[in-house]
Amino acid sequence: MSTTIAPAANVALLHRYAAHHGADIEPDAISLQLLVDGHYPLRLQAMHGDGIMVAAQLRPLPLPGPARDDLLQAFARLACGTLKAQPTTCSVDARERAVWLQLPAHAQSLQHIDEAIGTFVDSLAFWSEASLCL
Repeated sequence: MSTTIAPAANVALLHRYAAHHGADIEPDAISLQLLVDGHYPLRLQAMHGDGIMVAAQLRPLPLPGPARDDLLQAFARLACGTLKAQPTTCSVDARERAVWLQLPAHAQSLQHIDEAIGTFVDSLAFWSEASLCL
């Protein structure tokens, strides 16, 4: 999750998307929380450059130690094994508290965001199931 200041056009697009879907967003916000299909909590964030980052938390991380190391290795193995099949990436948040699934999406319209969310949710369905087995 980038802390870089997003271009005004990306922020404006995110706000138009929120308004189009009746979602609440603060006037100065650069991210939007959504619940998709009544099941998947997503975060959309205006990125620096040209696009929107779609992200969802997959799983909180245990405290540092062997269990955490084993979980991170399991996620890494699965992520490497799905590189060609999945457009998303797994990452650990900056505070090292959770594993997230992310999709940086080139977005210049509301339709582009909808398409990115559709792609993301397809991948998230896989990762949500898989992360229960890790």
